[in-house]
Amino acid sequence: MGAYRDQLLRETYGNQSFRLPSQEAEEPSGTLTMFKLKFTISLFLFAGFAYLSITGKSFCSVTAEQIVEAVTKEDLYTQLSELEL
Repeated sequence: MGAYRDQLLRETYGNQSFRLPSQEAEEPSGTLTMFKLKFTISLFLFAGFAYLSITGKSFCSVTAEQIVEAVTKEDLYTQLSELEL
């Protein structure tokens, strides 16, 4: 049965190389790759914030309370909206 399949593929595709859909390596699109990268970075940042919040420690003299205060300030929101982020 393998010889018949090979003959049929040669007749269909000629001398061109052929690949079955299952053999093709699908590469993720650029937007999916960027989403994965951004999600991973966000996950690490959240984990760091959660660690600071739970332990009460600081990182480079910044505490979790200072991060919450900076994020909830109206000035930061205005600056980010001006940058279209």
